Amino acid sequence: MKNTEPDYYDDDNLPATSTSGKLSNTEDDSKFFTFPNSPASNTMINVVSHASNLDTFANRLEHNSHSSQIDFFAPPEGSKEISQRVKYSTDNTETVIHLDNIDLFTKANKPLKKILTYTLINLSKKNISENPTQDISIKFPLQDFVDLGCYKTIRSARQAFNDAKNPLTSIKIEGVVRDKKDMKQITDSGIEVLFTGAHIKNGIAEIYLNRRINWELFALQYFSILPKTYFALSDNAADTLLNIFMLARKRLNDIDKKESFNISFKTLQQIMDLPDETQTKNPGRDIKEPILNALAEVTKMENGDVIIEPVFNPNGNIIEFLENGYAKVSLHNEYLDYFESLAHTKRTKIEATMKKREEIAEKAKVKALANKIEQESSKKGSKK
Repeated sequence: MKNTEPDYYDDDNLPATSTSGKLSNTEDDSKFFTFPNSPASNTMINVVSHASNLDTFANRLEHNSHSSQIDFFAPPEGSKEISQRVKYSTDNTETVIHLDNIDLFTKANKPLKKILTYTLINLSKKNISENPTQDISIKFPLQDFVDLGCYKTIRSARQAFNDAKNPLTSIKIEGVVRDKKDMKQITDSGIEVLFTGAHIKNGIAEIYLNRRINWELFALQYFSILPKTYFALSDNAADTLLNIFMLARKRLNDIDKKESFNISFKTLQQIMDLPDETQTKNPGRDIKEPILNALAEVTKMENGDVIIEPVFNPNGNIIEFLENGYAKVSLHNEYLDYFESLAHTKRTKIEATMKKREEIAEKAKVKALANKIEQESSKKGSKK
């Protein structure tokens, strides 16, 4: 069965804009966190997540996506550090991510991804104006990582944060977001570092936000949710779960109609940074098993809230597995309620917009008919 999954990175299907000021902070009893899901912040997460293998990521993105483009820029001649500049473009956005020292991101990639994700989760709870005049910071106790099952002890959480601190404060960004006819800058002037500092004091991690970045535009336009189980999952399963909920925000029509949507195995290969099928002698061990194991781990951890069914020909080779195979993701309970509510809001707004257009068109017809009658009456009057 051929999987006809639409463009994974298509931003046109995003629902209506939300603002951080309207978010609920009563998440303690919920199974999930609120998570920023804006095009620019998603780009940053994807680039940082694939920092160790950006060339492969770019090639796979080109294969899996039709409305986005990723370009690489070599570091200046004579540069002592290995840096990388990545421009990611869609129809509505253009974001440039600059990673000053790629080695930093390669060495600390595992702790960095979850600490960066938790930073964005805490960012979504803050009321941030477009141009803050005072220093802004994100604070959270290291104990959170222990409670969430990410690390077993405060000591290991502290070590992970310290490992992630340098690359975290080295991420630079610039870009534009097109909203209808307007073009808005993410940064005040050129490329800017996202986080200006990070430290731990008395068991509390604190990360400082750059005031010259429009944080609303960068991360707080659109939101999804992220199950708290994300932090206790293995790396492949965690990456899979995060991308499932980033994608679900764009697949509201499928969820509303079928309570499920599909993700191709090609996309999962990209998400997990798995080897190319032509460059491994054991694709079953290196590609197929990691994909199936990650899907099984997510399903087991979510315990009925997310059920993932792998669909593929068990007798097919690795090419058929990747090209035709896909994961059917079914959402239930709180997760389904959340996305069905978003789908209803989106549908209502679309219907209201269509109705308004029809009313404008009808008024235009009536006006044109009235003008025609008036012109004909004038002609008859002139003949007399």
